[in-house]
Amino acid sequence: MLDQSPPAAPGFLANSSTRVRRHNRRVLLHALRVHGALSRAELARTTGLTPQAVANIVEDLIGAGLVREAGRRKSPRGQPPIAIEIAKEGGYAVGVRIDATHFHAVAADLSGELIEMGEGLAPAGTDSGWLEFVAGIQAGFAARFGAERCLGLGLVTPGPFDIEWPGVPTPGAIPALQRRGVADELAAMTGTDVFLENDATAAALGERLYGAARDLNDFFYVFIGEGVGGGIVIRGEPYRGSRGNAGEFGHLIVDPNGAQCYCGNRGCLGEYLSLRTMRRFIAEAVSSGETEAGALDAWITRGADALATGLANVENLFDPEVVILGGAAPAPFLSRLADSLGDLRASVRQDRGRDRLRVSNLGERSAALGASALPILWATTAGLRLDR
Repeated sequence: MLDQSPPAAPGFLANSSTRVRRHNRRVLLHALRVHGALSRAELARTTGLTPQAVANIVEDLIGAGLVREAGRRKSPRGQPPIAIEIAKEGGYAVGVRIDATHFHAVAADLSGELIEMGEGLAPAGTDSGWLEFVAGIQAGFAARFGAERCLGLGLVTPGPFDIEWPGVPTPGAIPALQRRGVADELAAMTGTDVFLENDATAAALGERLYGAARDLNDFFYVFIGEGVGGGIVIRGEPYRGSRGNAGEFGHLIVDPNGAQCYCGNRGCLGEYLSLRTMRRFIAEAVSSGETEAGALDAWITRGADALATGLANVENLFDPEVVILGGAAPAPFLSRLADSLGDLRASVRQDRGRDRLRVSNLGERSAALGASALPILWATTAGLRLDR
């Protein structure tokens, strides 16, 4: 049956126009974050927006207290241009990345600069205890920097959300936080907007804004921790899928007859690459008489082989500019793993050689930085809808 609905209803056009405005605001603010103060003309050249669009967006952002005029620059001729810069003091956002054992918490101003960062052990508590713990972190920042200036709380934790594997929880995850309803409950407890995201997607966002992906628009982020996840960024935007669970890289099957995974399948990448399986592998090898160093060498060789297969599949599926290795694993471990990959396997990106792979320079804080960016992006994009 043919679709006889109107080709362009007024509401659809209005929504499309709103999406364009939101995107343009985001493009402009990202340019200011990356390049610092720019004149209106420079913003137009940098972003590709028309001078009139830039003028309108700048006026809106000044009115919202998110950018400001930084004075005139010296010019060899003509009227000196007025520089526009992000108003750092316009507000701050809190980001919390937490798993079953550790947490990282940051407060960042509107420019993305860190105001404060902390980390520690996660509590072993009840479901309500987890919520109270996160609310307590938010309350501490609010007491130090002012509750009225807080743009919101970004909470990131291992996913997936609202999914139950066959009787086994996701390694490192906190079941009490693996549901979307947590955002509303925390918002009621803290009195601020709460944005929920999985840690791999948040880490990819952190790299996009502050790390190894600042110059990239299409990339894939590999998060190695107690489990293995993936963050997908397409045209500068995180891709979340229909229910926000896209990027479960650890459940990419690299050997159908391989090790049993907690998800119910066999040969999932996470069974060869996660820190959880690394510890198990080394413990079994040492108990059989091998040295710990030798066992680690063997595990990295096995893990690199499985990762090489996974990376080739991702590159052939998404054709990303770059793949970034990061997560909760220590930086020396990530570098060693990357070196063990050698020349990488053939894919549609093989023309770039080793340049198609980067190691994160943010480490574990990438996910927390991405978490703090969630409220900032919401506040600076005219009501952008995020998971809240």
